[in-house]
Amino acid sequence: MLQSATPTGRPAARRRATRLLGLALILLTLALALPAGASAAAGWFTQRSGYWSDATLRGVAFSDATHGWVVGDDGVILATTDGGATWIAQSSGATAQLKAVAFSDATHGWAVGGSYDQATQISTGAILATTDGGATWIAQTSGTTGDLNAVAFTDATHGWVVGDDGVILATTNGGATWSAQSSGSNWRDLDAVAFTDATHGWAVGYGAILATTDGGATWREQYSGDDPWLLGVAFSDATHGWAVGDVGTVLATTNGGATWREQDSGSSKYLQAVAFTDATHGWAVGGDEGPTVILATTNGGATWGAQRSGSDSWLQAVAFTDATHGWAVGSGGVILATTDGGGPRVPARYKVTPPAVPHRVRAGTQIESWGRVRPALKAGSRIVVFWDHYIGGRWQMVRARQPADSYRNVFGSTKYSVRMVFAAGKWRVRAEAADVISASRVFTAY
Repeated sequence: MLQSATPTGRPAARRRATRLLGLALILLTLALALPAGASAAAGWFTQRSGYWSDATLRGVAFSDATHGWVVGDDGVILATTDGGATWIAQSSGATAQLKAVAFSDATHGWAVGGSYDQATQISTGAILATTDGGATWIAQTSGTTGDLNAVAFTDATHGWVVGDDGVILATTNGGATWSAQSSGSNWRDLDAVAFTDATHGWAVGYGAILATTDGGATWREQYSGDDPWLLGVAFSDATHGWAVGDVGTVLATTNGGATWREQDSGSSKYLQAVAFTDATHGWAVGGDEGPTVILATTNGGATWGAQRSGSDSWLQAVAFTDATHGWAVGSGGVILATTDGGGPRVPARYKVTPPAVPHRVRAGTQIESWGRVRPALKAGSRIVVFWDHYIGGRWQMVRARQPADSYRNVFGSTKYSVRMVFAAGKWRVRAEAADVISASRVFTAY
């Protein structure tokens, strides 16, 4: 038996060894093919930016799935030609805080932000441009004071920039010259801009959505209100669009902005930016205190769910080239990437909105404000509101209390109100319900 078993056992052992060797070679090949910093797991992974700093990366743009750029504090510009497997610093020649970047193709790009002069205490709008993929960047003249916050180009010549104090600039020659357009909203900052072609565009800011159908020759207000503060906007075509902002706000339109409706994001955090690749696939990113926020939808925002990133950075910008390849950047020099659309979505159980306190209130007078919890709370649930006062360079909790009025269940949600008198100074308010803590709302009593 031993003599007959030995010859047949050796080939079997050799076959097992060959299979194991083949499997090892396959795994090694897959590992080498993954971008640096990636793992074989689905979802979001960290890419090595080479920018080890506490400063923040604020803008990201990709012209295709391989060519991308990131901008941030201290004039930093990073570029990749391999989808983020490697990132290389480019010389911007600037120390400005760069807030946004846009590329119309792999060679023509623009970055915008602001430079603050300590001596004059004046911030000047900064615009940088490149025609060689970022090998060289040159400064363009903005002629504005205040920061420039966002930029959009539809081709290598037609572009728009928005910024503080309602500033809108436009160019038809790639930025060789920039001309001011009248936003009709000079009293509030504009934080994001999106164009689907050379005529149809939208800009958003504090409590406002502005739109144009003639390339910015005229802008009109589509949405107005004291709340919310809108920070990001995206359109997949001339009719389908989304705007995001503080306390988890998502607004959507299917008619080019003639009407906007609120979508339930399932989050109470700041949403800083939004991206859609078509009318159904979209992502919104942001943060506040606690883990990074990445929300995703596959049905145009009818339902949103959270995606796990393994990061605690406050994300500032997001870009997708198709429904699977995307990047997000934020505080601490973080760059996150995904090759499968970010992985599964985890629907949030509750969304808690803090009281809608105005940004400025008169000290010494009682105000009443309303907040909301979605979906409606079960009987016996408690809501607690936290008031923090900024004293001595830090936040100090002054009071934690239950709302003064009883809760009211309205349209599948629970509304609550609070009454409070404030001393002069800087304040913030948060709310907690069903073990979920809302984002903070900051305001000033004067």
